[in-house]
Amino acid sequence: MNTTEKGDKLEDKVFELFKDDISKERFWARKECCEIHKKKGYYSKDRKKNIVFDVSIEIFLPGQKTYSSLVLIECKNYNHKVPVDDVEEFFTKAQQISGGNIKAIVVSNNTFQEGAFNFSESKGIGLLRYFDRSNLDWILTRSPSSLVSSSYALNEWSTAYKGLHSEHFDSKYFDFYGYVNYQYTNSLRLFISILVKQGQIDEFNESLAQVESIESKETWLVKYREELEIEAICESILKKVGYSSGEVHLNDICSLLKEDHGLRVEETEDLSDGVLGQISFDPLEIKINKRHENEARKRFTLAHELGHFLLGHSEYMFGEKCHESSLDLENPDEVGIRDVMRMEWQANQFASCLLLPNREFVQTFWSIATKNGLSNRGFGILYLDGQKCNLDAFYSVTSPLMNRYKVSRSVVKIRLKKLGFIHESGKSLKRICR
Repeated sequence: MNTTEKGDKLEDKVFELFKDDISKERFWARKECCEIHKKKGYYSKDRKKNIVFDVSIEIFLPGQKTYSSLVLIECKNYNHKVPVDDVEEFFTKAQQISGGNIKAIVVSNNTFQEGAFNFSESKGIGLLRYFDRSNLDWILTRSPSSLVSSSYALNEWSTAYKGLHSEHFDSKYFDFYGYVNYQYTNSLRLFISILVKQGQIDEFNESLAQVESIESKETWLVKYREELEIEAICESILKKVGYSSGEVHLNDICSLLKEDHGLRVEETEDLSDGVLGQISFDPLEIKINKRHENEARKRFTLAHELGHFLLGHSEYMFGEKCHESSLDLENPDEVGIRDVMRMEWQANQFASCLLLPNREFVQTFWSIATKNGLSNRGFGILYLDGQKCNLDAFYSVTSPLMNRYKVSRSVVKIRLKKLGFIHESGKSLKRICR
C-alpha cells in the first residue's frame, strides 16, 4: 500500500467517525447546524484557487446559509512521528481560507514531534492520535473516545500524554488521544468542545451547541439485566445440556452452541500478551489462551466469553479481549464508558451463575456448613474479619466448593456474598482469595 492509499484509509475512518457522531447528536454542535465533507476544496485568495482538505466540518448558525465556523482536518498515516513542518504547512493552508472562524486538527496514527506540540499551543491547533478500533480490548459499534465521560477523561491526562508522546504506546480502550489548548484528553467530544470554543463568545457557543450537555442526555444502550434474569438464562442453558450436579462441563455447552449457532471455541497460544481469552462476533468464535496459570481461571474466562454471546452483547460490540482485570468481580477496572462496564459486569455475573448453579450450589454449601458445625450467629454463616477461627471456617467451606465446581476461591467467595452467606468486615481479604 502506497503513502496515498494509507492516507486515504485513515481519512475514510476519520470521516466516518465524525459523520456518525454528528448524525447521532454526539458532536459539539447540533446536527442540523453541521455539514461534513471529504476532499472538499475551499478558495484561497493567495493561490487564487481552491485548496482541498482531507475532511471538513462546516458549522452554521441557525437559519444561515454560510458557515460561521469551519473545522479543517488533515490526516497523516505515518510510520514515524509527525514533524512540526507538516503541522506548520497545514496551518498555513488553513489560514488562507476565509469566510468563517477556522479551526484546525491534525490526525495521525503516530505521535508528534515536540515542536508540533509547541506550535499547536501558539496557534490553537488540535492534535489527535488515532488507534485502529479493531486492535482495542473492546471493539465497540461506536467510537469509545466519543463515549468516555468527561469527568473520567480529565483524570486520565497522563495516559493521554503517553498516547501522544510514546511511539510504542499500546492503547487498550480508546481510539483517540488528543491535545488542544494545553489539555491532554482521551475524550473526543471534550477535545472538540475545547477546540471549537476557543476564541468564540458565549452567545455564539450557546446558539450552536447542544441545548443539554451531551453527557447528561446520553442514554444506556446496553440492556439492563437483573441478577435473577441472568440466573434464569444460566438455568436454561444448563437444563439443555442435562446438568445435574457438581462441575459444569463447559465443553457440553460449547458443543450445543456450535450446533445451534455455529459458535466455534478453541484454545490457542496465539493471543496477545496478557489476553486470557477473546470473543469475536464476525466470525463467531471464542479463543482461550492455552497458557492459563490454572484451570479455574481458564474455566471462568470461557464462561465470561460465553456470557457475552448468550447475553446478546453482539448488538453493542464486534468483539472483546479479556484480561485479568476484566475478571475482577469486586474491583473491575473503571474505563469511563458505562456501557462497557455494564457488559463486563453482566458477563462476570453470568460466569459466576453458570459455574456455580444456584440451587445445587446452595444445597452443597449448606451440607458443608452443617458438617463443619457452622450456623448463623447474626453475621451470616461465615464472618470474615481476619481472626484465625473465622478464616479457618472460611477455608473449611470454600476449599471443598472450589474442588467440586473447579473454580477459584475468589469466585466462591463472591457467590456466597451475593447469596448472603458471608458477612465481611472492612478488612481486605484479597490476598487469601487469590
